[in-house]
Amino acid sequence: MTEARPDLCVLIPVFKDQSGLIETLEVLGRESHPFDIVVVDDGSPQPVTCAESYGPHAVTLMRLDRNRGIEHALNAGLEAILARGYPHIARLDCGDLPLPGRFARQEDFLKANPRVGMVGTWARCVDDDGNYMFTLRFPVDHDEMLRKQRYVPALLHPTIMIRAEALRDIGLYSDRYKTAEDYDLFVRMGRNWRLANIPEVLTQYTISATGTTAARRKRNLVARFRVQRDNFSARDPHAWAGMARTLLFMAIPFGWLNAVKKKAWK
Repeated sequence: MTEARPDLCVLIPVFKDQSGLIETLEVLGRESHPFDIVVVDDGSPQPVTCAESYGPHAVTLMRLDRNRGIEHALNAGLEAILARGYPHIARLDCGDLPLPGRFARQEDFLKANPRVGMVGTWARCVDDDGNYMFTLRFPVDHDEMLRKQRYVPALLHPTIMIRAEALRDIGLYSDRYKTAEDYDLFVRMGRNWRLANIPEVLTQYTISATGTTAARRKRNLVARFRVQRDNFSARDPHAWAGMARTLLFMAIPFGWLNAVKKKAWK
């Protein structure tokens, strides 16, 4: 007898990060909550490898023939997940870890709140060595989240779980805002569906001093500004303030911001 497919699929894009991928998969393998996993190798020069299952969770490894950017890798994975009919999709990046109970809490939340299209969590932020830095606490009320998104994303990408029905409604990731594809998706989701965050630390998120978070910060801010510009409302003072804030942050060194966060967000 064929086992029923779980309601959840976890989507993990990867590019040249074999060790981070295995770290995340091994933690997922210890989770008892039912889910499958789709890993998308975004054209790594040395293709990544992984087992066909971790713990009770089946893994599908997709390989793209060339590196085109995370939004294309995510969309390739989403198309496969949607075609298989999973009602819920969770996101993780390599090296980021779900803390115990995350997936069960998010699935229960989506089932209890049918108008919520996307739900995130708070996050414990660590450095490359796993040392605690600070905690990211996001608003939980939909209207407050929409206000925040005039300034910055109101969810953290690797913490989210998406309702497949909502994703079919608004469409997949856009390639118009490279490095801010998540911000654009959150903004579009908030127009048609309610957004939410669970006010619990349920994800561990790595802030790398040498990775894309620091190296691509300026590019990310430019892309964020474009999302704000393309969704601008002249009658909304938060829209003006949000664009001004993004321009200001382009002039502030990344290290200074992290130092402030370490002191203010403990």
